[in-house]
Amino acid sequence: MNPHRLLGLQALRGVAAVMVLIGHVLAEAEHYFALQLPGDAVPWTRGVDIFFVISGFVITLSASRYAGQPGAFLWRRILRVVPLYYLFTTLMVAALLVLPGGAKDTTLDPAQILSSYGFFPYARADGRIAPVLSLGWTLNYEMFFYALMALCLALPRPLVTVAGMLMALALLGLVVGFTTAQFTFWTNPLILEFLFGIALARLWQRGWSRPDMALSIAALVMGFALLIALDPTPLPRFIAAGLPAALIVAGGTLFCPQRPLPGQLLGDASYALYLSHRFALRAATLVLLPLLPATALGAWVYVVTVCALAVAVGILTHIAIERPLMRGFSRRKQAAPA
Repeated sequence: MNPHRLLGLQALRGVAAVMVLIGHVLAEAEHYFALQLPGDAVPWTRGVDIFFVISGFVITLSASRYAGQPGAFLWRRILRVVPLYYLFTTLMVAALLVLPGGAKDTTLDPAQILSSYGFFPYARADGRIAPVLSLGWTLNYEMFFYALMALCLALPRPLVTVAGMLMALALLGLVVGFTTAQFTFWTNPLILEFLFGIALARLWQRGWSRPDMALSIAALVMGFALLIALDPTPLPRFIAAGLPAALIVAGGTLFCPQRPLPGQLLGDASYALYLSHRFALRAATLVLLPLLPATALGAWVYVVTVCALAVAVGILTHIAIERPLMRGFSRRKQAAPA
């Protein structure tokens, strides 16, 4: 089944993207208005962990169609992810050239720019391992996972092999404690969240699902409750956020009935929203801050306005840029590399 027909999964993509958006907007509001706003108890940016579990699920379904065709699999993933990411990375580089002080916490570093286009982990001057478009650190993990999966597709039992590689890398990171940016990044136990998605997809493929709206809602509520409850604990992120994210994705797949759900367009536009929201956030901040009073009311007007604007920009980007790009690639039916 095409992953886009899993309506619950698609809706969760939209939820995850909006969570990240809200987290970033709230952080900016608290910084600029010097206020503590309600909602901090919710780890909004853990929407990224939901994305990682979803990715493991979707890539497992995709890999089953490309057994023995690692080039075709990897080429399809590149066409899906890279063009829009390169567009926004280039916009970020242009912004740094034109307005060096307009990009918060990011400087013009040629080495970082080159590594960004190559999806190669790079340690910035502040120690953070991130590309020039900082939220692209998740894309570095995605491309690393795609490369591992493509490698394993050339081998017998690819899913077992990639699962073993993910566990071995995470264990290596825990035992060795690398200091080099690349090895620190690639052996972070966070990669196990892809494994959670693989496990859920295998259950789904084997028919271990029970579509029931009550079960779906229960799994979603329990998953989000655990996400909030475990966030302040010292547990590793792949446990504190990864396991609740897996339960949330299970609620949107194994237990979710196949019926129309709200938020499908937002799910379709989730990738565009994720990549574009920092630009909308920064532009809106520059315009709104001089106009709003430094009060709680002003802060909430800022939050609501920026979130609405970012969602609109994300959907517009999906409709006007991302969707035509995907249609163009589909029409050309470009041959996969050997």
